[in-house]
Amino acid sequence: MLDHCNIKNLDPGILANIAKVELMDLSYNLLTTEAIDGIEFKGPYDHDKYFPTALKYLNLAYNMIHSLPTRFFESMTDLEDLNLEGNGFSVLDINTQTALSSLSKLKRLNLANNGLTELVGDAVLNLKHLEELDLSSNELDFVPNTLDYLKSSLKILNLSNNFIYKLNDKSFLGLNLRYLYLNNLPRVKSVGPNTFATLPLLKKLEMCNNTHLRDIDREAFSPKQELVELYLNNNSLIEISYKLLQWKTLKIFEINENPLSCSCDLYNISKDLSIDITRNLDGPSCIDSSGHSQMIYHLKSSGLCKNEKHEFDIDYAEDHFEMLRVTIVGLSTILVVMMLILSAVAFLRYRRGVAVRNYPFTAQVSYNPLQNRQF
Repeated sequence: MLDHCNIKNLDPGILANIAKVELMDLSYNLLTTEAIDGIEFKGPYDHDKYFPTALKYLNLAYNMIHSLPTRFFESMTDLEDLNLEGNGFSVLDINTQTALSSLSKLKRLNLANNGLTELVGDAVLNLKHLEELDLSSNELDFVPNTLDYLKSSLKILNLSNNFIYKLNDKSFLGLNLRYLYLNNLPRVKSVGPNTFATLPLLKKLEMCNNTHLRDIDREAFSPKQELVELYLNNNSLIEISYKLLQWKTLKIFEINENPLSCSCDLYNISKDLSIDITRNLDGPSCIDSSGHSQMIYHLKSSGLCKNEKHEFDIDYAEDHFEMLRVTIVGLSTILVVMMLILSAVAFLRYRRGVAVRNYPFTAQVSYNPLQNRQF
């Protein structure tokens, strides 16, 4: 371990004599782009040839590196875990892209706290085995669409502490995430329909400390999803729908420090939750109609669910209204098409009539006396 050593330079070939080393921690030093070129990490030299190192984990976090040489990882062909957190990679330049693209066995990549405003596609295009990506504490204002390059392998994604302001059905489309972290997103105000429905394998979701998050659409998840852990602490949620997800599948559920209003939805949620879920004495709580705080797990249906049938009728009406709307739109489309066809037919007939009336030759009547002769 060589972390916290104020190292500014590395001796060339420091791994040459320790070729079997699999882990190297150089975090919290003073290394710069100019001080590294990959020679330092070359393996044993024999017969005019460098052999690869056995390095699988490399930690360069919290140095002063802003770019990587194109052949930096040439001798680290087995590298699986790379930590570049807290450096100066505000932009992944062409050299860094080329360097990262050579890591065909990489499973974990940490690019947190670098001031990134985007994730360049060429930087991750060849990372076919990447399972975990940390992009937290950057300056992203949207979920990078270049994550699509990682859709077959990526399982863990951390986008916390960014300026992302929109979460909708296209944010995670095509990904196969199991764990998703969306904490401390100060610009997020709502979660749209089907935002997480596109993640059928999702097991854990953290969405805490989002101070302006007031609404999670009741169709944000798919009815078939079986979430195991859900963290919604310290947001600005006023209500949460019972139809949001299958509450019975949760093993951990936290929703403390939200200005929730006591409702029939919360009552039904509390009854559906597994008895194995910890029920702390200090939360979660909601505010009842009289302004008093009540523990969600101690809610009673009386006074909360008296309008449950009315709410059901509203939902039923909304569903049927949507079906009616789709039907009307479909019939209107058919009617418009038919009118266009009829108009075209009428126009063609009109043109044909005009052509006949304007024909320049008069009709000739022939007289055959043989036909009128009587015998």
